[in-house]
Amino acid sequence: MQQGSMSPVAVVTGGAGGIGAATVRHLAKSGWRVAVLDRDEAMAAALATEVGGLAVAVDISSRAQMSAAAARVAELLGPCTGLVAGAAHLENPHAPENQDPDEWDRIVATNLTGTFLTLQLFGQHMLDVGRGSIVTLGSITALNSSPLVAYGPSKAAIVAMTRNFAVAWGRKGIRVNCVCPGPTRTPAVEASYARGERDPEVMRRQTALGRLVKPEEVADVVGWLLSPQSSAVTGATIPVDAGVLASQLWNLYGGPG
Repeated sequence: MQQGSMSPVAVVTGGAGGIGAATVRHLAKSGWRVAVLDRDEAMAAALATEVGGLAVAVDISSRAQMSAAAARVAELLGPCTGLVAGAAHLENPHAPENQDPDEWDRIVATNLTGTFLTLQLFGQHMLDVGRGSIVTLGSITALNSSPLVAYGPSKAAIVAMTRNFAVAWGRKGIRVNCVCPGPTRTPAVEASYARGERDPEVMRRQTALGRLVKPEEVADVVGWLLSPQSSAVTGATIPVDAGVLASQLWNLYGGPG
């Protein structure tokens, strides 16, 4: 947590569920005043009440809505010095030739444009005060091939965007890093397992640790990146994947373990 006369302000987009909700709880316990931004107004309000934060219903792909959200957070809580760009539109595996064009547009609008607007508009407040830390949520699908035809490229763009902002704003007192979760047991992914769209056992076998990731484990890394303990870290891409990326070639020899 950053030091000051008043508890610092953090903003988490996609904050009402999954990794976002785990991050909100982690930051609140660490002393941040947290704004929970999400399209689901009821879930955001419930979590904000739980942690003593502020709920803001917003579509991050809308510049007008995000500009209004940034102004609202600044008015009610003060300028944010911690920002987690976690909102994303998910995707199920499929072949490239079967990509739905409308779904492609939604993923790009949310994951790419929405993340850019989050950094640009909330980052302006950090520029004004001359300090801050930002964490974007990428994915290990950004770092290799996958059947997530639109989602993976959108997350790869976020990795590149993170590096751009890190260098552009580094000498203005702002650090920007990217966390890339692997197979994480969020409510949305659990629902996908239940529908038979993914097999958790297949995923588990690809991990070096022999298990999947918990949302709280991703939140722990995000919290560290927002804290002074990571004060020399910027422009980094950090996988939190139970060792999926490390174990890839082991699958040519029967898999890890």
